Amino acid sequence: MSTPAPPSTTVSTEDELSPNYQNESGSSNVVNLRAQIPYDESAWIVRLKLPMVTAAPAKAVTGAGDLALWDLGVVNAGHGQWLVGATLRIPTARDSLGSNKYSIGPAGGYLTQRGPVTFGFSLNTFFSIIGPSSYPGVGKTQIEPALKYALPGGWSVGLSTMQYTYDWVRNRWTDVPVGLRVGKSGIGGSKALDAHFDVERNLAVAADSPAWTIRALLRYKIAGPQSPTSNEDENE
Repeated sequence: MSTPAPPSTTVSTEDELSPNYQNESGSSNVVNLRAQIPYDESAWIVRLKLPMVTAAPAKAVTGAGDLALWDLGVVNAGHGQWLVGATLRIPTARDSLGSNKYSIGPAGGYLTQRGPVTFGFSLNTFFSIIGPSSYPGVGKTQIEPALKYALPGGWSVGLSTMQYTYDWVRNRWTDVPVGLRVGKSGIGGSKALDAHFDVERNLAVAADSPAWTIRALLRYKIAGPQSPTSNEDENE
């Protein structure tokens, strides 16, 4: 059993295709732009995620979504690595692409490795604190399990993003996904480049929630440990 390596500085692009929805026709496509920047000698990390909706069901709009930020402390304990901090959602989107609210809350996660198996979880909870009263409030908890089995040649298999989401405003689970992931590190002989491919089914039936989701991510490590076993997944 070994402790995950310190987080790296990374940038990534993820394409997220939802070919069908639970209660409406049409499909959507989102490009998620992500970055992770360690600071204070990797004792802390800043993460950001900006979704760009490039295709949407009929009568829906496209464009940039709300910006999500995380500030997380990195704590090695035994053979595991904890992330503990906060998340902030900034209403950078227009129209129905975002919440039109500033939201904040606690965030964290845990990761450990035993032989070829890496497992852990991440957790985000955020509630709206500022924004026009004409828009509904925001209150969500997101729980994401992580499980990966390393294979020869830099390949791996495991769980997809599988972000379980409970909406405290609607008082129901809006996302209960089940899915698989295939990953590859060291693409093209470069230790700095890795990718993964997800296929996921949402078991919850909720308005505006996709039934199936297909994701493809390409990530480049700018600096830091060139290891696939570091706490650097920016899936939140």
